[in-house]
Amino acid sequence: MERMKKLSNSCHLLHTFWNSKILAQSPLQCTDDDKFLYFFMSLGFSIRGFWRCIRHVITVDGTHLKGRFGGIMFVVTAQDGNKQMYPIAFGYGDSENNLSWEWFLECLRVALGNIDDLVFISDRQASIEAGISKVFPYATHTICCWHFGENMKKRFHRKDVADIMNDVARSYNELKYNRYMEELRKLHKAAFDYAIDAGPHKWSRVHCP
Repeated sequence: MERMKKLSNSCHLLHTFWNSKILAQSPLQCTDDDKFLYFFMSLGFSIRGFWRCIRHVITVDGTHLKGRFGGIMFVVTAQDGNKQMYPIAFGYGDSENNLSWEWFLECLRVALGNIDDLVFISDRQASIEAGISKVFPYATHTICCWHFGENMKKRFHRKDVADIMNDVARSYNELKYNRYMEELRKLHKAAFDYAIDAGPHKWSRVHCP
């Protein structure tokens, strides 16, 4: 419980002096083994920089924590003008499920405010898709090309399929897109159908809004 008090104090200082968005399941609610369920942090200068200087395209992802307490770390980043990662928000959840993702994304909505042209990039994790659809119903949600290629490699056990998929997704014009898609169709029809079913408007550079 002492660690929870330190966390609360640190959050208060950040919110007071840096105009940051620090949200937790309020008040901090702990489980029987001294763990809190949800936590969200977004520093004020990160949000202001995003508003003023960064394209409104953000990547959301979660990673499993392997330490003593487990759980999920949520991360939101963008890309700056030098093509470097720009941190926007971090969070913690007890597990990667609909409830935790919805809570985290609602906190993100409060931190970002109303942005009409917001675009999300993520993997195809079902809870992320459900949360974005509910919390940001008017945002555009796209699929991370790298994750999509890795999923295809695992699904079809073919690295060459993933390589061609990468070429398809990153094509800058319709001519190259069609050429690579035809190569994919000839190479592996099931992979071609899988890509079409996922929606080219979600993963193709040419067809994304």
